[in-house]
Amino acid sequence: MKSKQVAGVLALLFGVFGVHRFYLGKRFWGVLHLVAFFMCFGITIASDGEAPFILAPALLGFIDSILLFVMPKEEFDERYNFKYLDRRYEQDYTRPPVRVQRSEPRALPAAPVHSERIFKKRGVEHFRRYNYEAAIENFHEALDHVYEDPITHFNLACCYSRLEEAEDALHHLNEAVAFGFKDIKKIHTHASLAFLRSTPAFENFVNNGYQLLKNPAEPVSVSQPQAAVPQAEPEIITKPEPPVNNLNDDLLDQIVKLGELRDMGILTEEEFSAQKQKMLNS
Repeated sequence: MKSKQVAGVLALLFGVFGVHRFYLGKRFWGVLHLVAFFMCFGITIASDGEAPFILAPALLGFIDSILLFVMPKEEFDERYNFKYLDRRYEQDYTRPPVRVQRSEPRALPAAPVHSERIFKKRGVEHFRRYNYEAAIENFHEALDHVYEDPITHFNLACCYSRLEEAEDALHHLNEAVAFGFKDIKKIHTHASLAFLRSTPAFENFVNNGYQLLKNPAEPVSVSQPQAAVPQAEPEIITKPEPPVNNLNDDLLDQIVKLGELRDMGILTEEEFSAQKQKMLNS
C-alpha cells in the first residue's frame, strides 16, 4: 500500500528524475519526466549554463511534492491505492466464515458510509472536466440515496443547462428550491445556468415565485365557423359587478415581490418599472 508521505519525500528529493511517479504506479508519466530531464540537461550543457532548462523538471518535482503533502489521505487512497483497497475488499468477502465463541455482547454495527457524498464528489470532478453526461449519472446516484438534497438538484440543473436540456434543468432547479435552496442570487448569476435563463420557461418560473406551474394553461381549440341560427333574443339581466378588492390585493402582493427582487439586486430599476407597468395594464 502506497504512503502519501513517502511519495511526497521522493518528489521533493528525487522529483527532478520523476522517481515519485514510478512509485505511484504512473510509469508512463515517469518515463516522460525522465526523458524531459535528460533533454533539459543536454540543453543546459550545450548552452554553457545560459539556458538553465534543467530547473524545469526540478520545479515540477517540487510542485508535485507540495501537492502530495497537502492532499487528503482519502483522496490519495482513492487515486493510488484503489486497487489495493478493492483487492482487500474481495479477499474479506471470499474468506470462509469462522465461528468464534463470544463471551461479550455483540457490538453494534458500524454506521453506514455516506455513499451519496462519494457520488457527489465524483459528479463535481466530472463537471469540472466538462464531462456533463458522467456528472449527471453520478448526481442521480447521489439522489438515489438522498433525494431531498437541494445542492445535488442544483448541480443537476447546471449540467442539464450546459447540455441545453431546458426542461430537465428547470425541473431540478424547481426541486432544489422546493427542498430549501435559498441562494436566489446564484440562480440569476451562475454561468452554467445561462442557457436556462434565456428561455421563456425560466421567466415564468421566476414570475411564479421560483416554482413550476402545476396546472399550465391548456390550448384552446378553434372550431370551424357555423351558419348562424336565428334564436330568440335573451332577456338581459343586469347584475352588480363583482368586488375587485381581491384582485387589488393580489396585484399589490406581486408589486411588493417585484420590489423585493429589485432590492436584492436581481431586477434593475428599468426591469422593475417595466414589470410593474405590465401588471397595471393587465
